[in-house]
Amino acid sequence: MVKRRLVKNIFSDRSSLVLRALLREPEKKWTLPDLAKEGVSQGLASDVLSKAEAQGYVERAIKGPDSYTRLIRKDDLLKDWLNAYSFERNDQVYYLSTDKDFLKNCAQYLSQKKKTFALTLYSASRLISPYVKDDRHFIYLDLGREEFPAFLKQLETQLNLYKLVQGGNTCFALPFYRSSVFKERQKIKAYPVVSNLQLYLDLMTFPPTGTEETQHLISHFKKKGQSFV
Repeated sequence: MVKRRLVKNIFSDRSSLVLRALLREPEKKWTLPDLAKEGVSQGLASDVLSKAEAQGYVERAIKGPDSYTRLIRKDDLLKDWLNAYSFERNDQVYYLSTDKDFLKNCAQYLSQKKKTFALTLYSASRLISPYVKDDRHFIYLDLGREEFPAFLKQLETQLNLYKLVQGGNTCFALPFYRSSVFKERQKIKAYPVVSNLQLYLDLMTFPPTGTEETQHLISHFKKKGQSFV
């Protein structure tokens, strides 16, 4: 009989699906079958919950078929997640665009090519409630790593993008969190945008003004009687 090892990093791609569920409904008493519906095996969910309990993020009630887990330290979980992740963990390529309608034209082209995408960072926050003046574009693409270079060449041609030696105002990225970024998209002003949680993680780990933008969004949602994350 082989003993399964506990997951080493609960903030990894697949394991994070469990945490995202807990944060989405923090008052819910989650069962393993519930979490399995999030796209993970019950074995992986159990391992993640064991590690989360050891870290003090959750409380677990072991009652046979009535067993459940509930999030109890949301702020601690988010703080530790920020220490384990940064936007830099995504594969990124930067370009320069001089098109004033870039986002509209880019979205139309990606939709035409049937490519799934999601806006993040300031591209997303501008659609919710702009604050920091940053006009750069940040777009996650749902592509395999082997497809990425060739498709970027198409984008360069079709969208008149320029590759600089360094920097640029347009970033295309392959997400570190491939299992969740596109699954949890939301639609804002006709554009697909990452979930509030992913936007929070990206902004909070994006210096120098990501934290400032995040604090504005927290206030924005609070005024509406809602929580940003």
